[in-house]
Formats: sequence, structure tokens, C-alpha cells
Amino acid sequence: MGKYQLDNKGQQSVQKFHEKNIGKSDKQLKLEAIKAQYLNKKKSGKK
Repeated sequence: MGKYQLDNKGQQSVQKFHEKNIGKSDKQLKLEAIKAQYLNKKKSGKK
């Protein structure tokens, strides 16, 4: 277990915080995939 022990209210707030951060990382991954697709299309268009 961790250094600090949280009560029920504290555990819920930590869980909400982690859920929000995970959502952001998924958005970043999607943007990177879209950017890679765009660059590939752009490269193939010039050739």
C-alpha cells in the first residue's frame, strides 16, 4: 500500500482525477494517429 491512506471521499476524488487524465492521453494518441495519416497522404500526393 501507499504511504498515505485516504478515506472514502479522498479515494473517490483521486479516482476521478485519474479518469480525467486517462481521457486526455487517449485524445493525444488519436491526434498523433490522425497527424501521421495526414502526413502520409501529403507525401503521396507530392510524388
